[in-house]
Amino acid sequence: MKQSKWISFFLLFLVGCVPAFSSSSEMSLPSLEQSIPSLSSEVIPSESFYLDFYNLNDFHGALAYNPSSDEIGITRLASYFNEQKGNNENTVLLSSGDMWQGSADSNITRGRLVVDAMNQLGFEAMAIGNHEFDWTDAVITTNAERSNFPLLAINIVDKRTQQRAAFAQPYTMIQRSGVRIGIIGTIGPSLESSILQSAVEHYDFVPYGTLVQEASTYLKDQGAKLIILLNHDGSVNPDVLPYVDAVFNGHTHRYDVSTVQGKPVFQALSNGRAVAHARFYYDPNSDLMTYMPSMSGVYTHDTLVERGELQTEDEAMATLYQTYLDEEINAIKNEVLGTAVGNFTTTQLGRLAVETMLTYGRAVDDDVIASFHNFGGVRAPIAAGEVTYGDLYKSFPFDNELIIAEVTGSELQWWMSQNLLMRTIDNMPSIQTNRTYKIISINYLTEKHWAAESDYPHNENTILNTFEYVRELLRIRWLEVGSLTASNY
Repeated sequence: MKQSKWISFFLLFLVGCVPAFSSSSEMSLPSLEQSIPSLSSEVIPSESFYLDFYNLNDFHGALAYNPSSDEIGITRLASYFNEQKGNNENTVLLSSGDMWQGSADSNITRGRLVVDAMNQLGFEAMAIGNHEFDWTDAVITTNAERSNFPLLAINIVDKRTQQRAAFAQPYTMIQRSGVRIGIIGTIGPSLESSILQSAVEHYDFVPYGTLVQEASTYLKDQGAKLIILLNHDGSVNPDVLPYVDAVFNGHTHRYDVSTVQGKPVFQALSNGRAVAHARFYYDPNSDLMTYMPSMSGVYTHDTLVERGELQTEDEAMATLYQTYLDEEINAIKNEVLGTAVGNFTTTQLGRLAVETMLTYGRAVDDDVIASFHNFGGVRAPIAAGEVTYGDLYKSFPFDNELIIAEVTGSELQWWMSQNLLMRTIDNMPSIQTNRTYKIISINYLTEKHWAAESDYPHNENTILNTFEYVRELLRIRWLEVGSLTASNY
């Protein structure tokens, strides 16, 4: 199994998978030119007008209004977006990825609720993010078919065909007041490492510089007067900036309002805590498009509250959301598990997790001596007071299975030297490099061994998949004990 994976990696290297930003030798995928949506020959108005682009990145299923964490929620976002569309018919809604996964509301529906909300709001395009892969390409395909807008990723290659992934489109073309706008989607060329390996094993994210240049040229040849890049990565390849007019980044959850080579490069935090906005002014007489920096920016929850723009909920969106809550979500999400004594930070929750993992692992195999979990897999704190399954879902949103594996003493020392949440048995004996030991971890970590022999080493012939999730173990534990105290961790 591993040998075939390495053969695939080697073949992909031969056809041009090179380090990011090496624009001189990037892969140029066949069939870049594709049919674009049929657009009418609408006459451009004689008067000048604005074009407004609003973007969400890394929404992570944050549908509920949660002012304590500055999460705007979908019903108020809908009210805000609809107001902007009412103010300017030339308004475009976009996303630069990681929209579906991250909350009970979205995870229970595998992103369907988010897709339906985006459909209702009239989103025009969405770049594919790394967390869109969390439920495998089957869910991406299903959600792509459900979406009224294209999922964009010009640089995701299917290793089995050496073609672009079937669920991804490289770009799209839309129109506002007769002005054609090209939209291209990219994902960071190194982000496979942030995805469960089994979920992304058939795909490679290749450098995109040449691909974007070619796509931009083609879209302009088809009449595009603006090119927008939806880039699921914290930074953008500077080689593409001469070919695009605005970049909406994602992935790193930063607040970023930058102007690079005269182009806006924005990122708007995460979990719907901010909205990015780029405004352009079009003069039909000179046929010039001008970026308006003083009328653009990234607007946070607090900024929008101060402006009085988050006071109302959109009724249609509230109806959609409530229907999902009543029919699919609340019975699971609102289960009361017990009480948190004190506020649990993400680190304290991580320590609780590895303690619980170790207890579980030893119940399955009493030779297990240590447990490991990554810090990034714990996404949200839990406040003191009543704890629901929805709270736990938000803290541990990933469906990572628990794996028991055998390691040598030297491999165990490697695991213990990494920056991981870890728990060992009491009175841990000194580690003998020539002995073997058993550990329990999540498959997000153990599967990293597929891509690099030196990463997270273990004996693959001895692994036992328990098919259990940390989230479920913590649910059971909280139900059994009733309350857990943060200061104990």
